[in-house]
Amino acid sequence: MFFSRCRAVLPPLSAVRSPVGCASRSQIRQLQTRPSQSAPRHPSKTLPQRASQPPPSQPATEPHYTPNSNEGGHFPGGEEIPNVKVRFLAPTIWAITVSTGIYISLAYFTAKSELESKGPYHLFQGNSRPARGPSYSTYAPNGPPTPTEVVTRAWRNADPMSKLSWGLIGVNGAVHLSSLVAQRAWQHLWHIPATNRNYTLFTSTFVHSGLMHLGVNLYALYNFLPATGYSSLFRGDTNHVLSFFLSTGVLSGLAQHCASMIFKQGRAYAPFISSGGASGALFAVFGAFCMEYPTQGVGVILIPYYMEAQYFLPVVMAFDLVGMIRGYSFVQLGHAAHLSGACIGAAYSYLDGRKKVWRPLVDFWKRRLQTR
Repeated sequence: MFFSRCRAVLPPLSAVRSPVGCASRSQIRQLQTRPSQSAPRHPSKTLPQRASQPPPSQPATEPHYTPNSNEGGHFPGGEEIPNVKVRFLAPTIWAITVSTGIYISLAYFTAKSELESKGPYHLFQGNSRPARGPSYSTYAPNGPPTPTEVVTRAWRNADPMSKLSWGLIGVNGAVHLSSLVAQRAWQHLWHIPATNRNYTLFTSTFVHSGLMHLGVNLYALYNFLPATGYSSLFRGDTNHVLSFFLSTGVLSGLAQHCASMIFKQGRAYAPFISSGGASGALFAVFGAFCMEYPTQGVGVILIPYYMEAQYFLPVVMAFDLVGMIRGYSFVQLGHAAHLSGACIGAAYSYLDGRKKVWRPLVDFWKRRLQTR
């Protein structure tokens, strides 16, 4: 894991992708060939033994795979590895379509809010307040504020980018708590390439393996997202930042999906390794942060040394590149998701995605809304 910190602009950053864990034994068994249950266990000696029947049909969400006898691989638990066909084209089309749809949808809300703010009555909205006469009395609390009042007051006084950060923190926390009440449904949110489920490229951004994984990612989200959101790239547009965060989460998940088959690192069971976490999107935010604040000092927690962000980002990317190709024995991370997220964030900032991607979409929706 990387536990990075920023010297002046932001508190410490931890850029972490989900720890890549092997699929559970129950999920592996669902993917393997199941013998027919119709044949008797102890056939009669006088009767001929029945021929083995084909295995029962599987549901559409749990595809049936036949083990490959030529591969001869086994899981760490000793079970034979089935021969699976991992798709590449369908997930790629799905990820690009969803990312584009996220940008188009949120650009519509931005265009709508900008048109409403320029309305003829906008200058008079919120200025007319009822005059306080003698019948109005100032409310004075009798005691200390309740926790609800404290939270409500803090939320009301927070800036828009901090509200977005806290909103994403709440969603990730709620999804993690759902593992306590709906464990089976929560397991279907993780992305496992062998299952060929496309929707998990999106849902895997919000699942975490444990409290430490969740806390580190949310700590990075709270510290780095506001500063990046108020940079010259996003200019405080919450819809733009949310589009960037969700889209890079999907695209970094796609990169990890493809890398599981290309760079197996000597593990024949790589397609069965589950991945999840917001670290791919956080690395994209971190990459944009390093491009927007190139001279800001960034370091690693517990190491009393800082490096400028413009030099620290290539070091992190090189670390993940080596880890993706040959792996590390001391750490298991989604290096492909980290590297792709950092590359997307840096490229988006370098090419000025606000002028070339975001504003054209917003202007398109403004023209459409004005012609109605």
